[in-house]
Amino acid sequence: MNLIDRYVREIGRKLPQKTRADIEKEIRSAVEDMLEDRSKKEGRAVDEEMTVAVLKEYGNPAKVAASYLPERYLIGPQLFPTFWMVVQIVFAVLTGLAIVGLGLHVAGGSGAPVNVWGSAFELLGQYFSGLMAAFGNIVLVFALIQRFAAGWEFTGTDEEKDWNPRDLPDVEDADQVSAAGTIAEIVFLALGLILFNVYPQYIGIYGFTDQGNFFTPLFSQAFFSYMPWINLLWGLQMALNIWLLQQRRWQAGSRILSIAIKAGGIGLAYAMLMGPSILGLTPEALVKEMDFTPDAAQTLAALIAQVVKWALVIAIVAGAADAIKGVVNLARGKSAAAAA
Repeated sequence: MNLIDRYVREIGRKLPQKTRADIEKEIRSAVEDMLEDRSKKEGRAVDEEMTVAVLKEYGNPAKVAASYLPERYLIGPQLFPTFWMVVQIVFAVLTGLAIVGLGLHVAGGSGAPVNVWGSAFELLGQYFSGLMAAFGNIVLVFALIQRFAAGWEFTGTDEEKDWNPRDLPDVEDADQVSAAGTIAEIVFLALGLILFNVYPQYIGIYGFTDQGNFFTPLFSQAFFSYMPWINLLWGLQMALNIWLLQQRRWQAGSRILSIAIKAGGIGLAYAMLMGPSILGLTPEALVKEMDFTPDAAQTLAALIAQVVKWALVIAIVAGAADAIKGVVNLARGKSAAAAA
């Protein structure tokens, strides 16, 4: 095997299978043309020394192969702003929950911890451990999106693409899909599914009392009995979002699926509202685990129950509004299609 064959083969080893043959043919042709020009210019036949000189001039095989490959990112430039927004939101939520947990411990505790500094450092360690776990999961989800989003054009910039001003969407284009918002929703849904299905034992309030560490679950077993339905609705919403990213616009089928998901969410929220309490922070748990006084535990549990109740009511109202909006947009789209 001569030097050119070895050179082309080495480059081809670093190229994708689907483009390898064409690129190898192109490189071989270019090298042979360079050798022919060099031979005419120097007035001598092609030999090994000339071939080596031309191949050195053409470039290192790894560098040549890299010039035919797109830039590779764990999280690319187009996804990074959305990634950073999600990280900030998740970190803010985790920080808020940590502060609330610490406040509940301080407000309800009957005495100082046995080791104040030890307790503080342990709480700090749990907080940073939670941040790192959340960050790792976010990176994983975005890396998967980056890896499988080749068809969604997240690897280039809008300025680099040919575009036509006539293709710009209308100012009031209800069918246009927001890529950033859709990606962010996919990430939050994925994190929620991971949290509730893989780490349910960590959903609660941690702290310290004179008797040692405590953990109070945030949700009751009644809540986790709804997990099959939550998984179904969130899984369907993730599938819908992926479909929307591929289509870039709302269509009749995607709107119908969205309306069905919203209706399912309304039904689930109503079942949670009317069924057994989904809260694990009962007065008994607050007294037993967190050393609250009975009166304080009763007041706090009632307050939290009211917050959850109104959150479910708001979810039902918001879901209904979104479903109605979807029906209106669906009808409007069908009318526009009929008029066309």
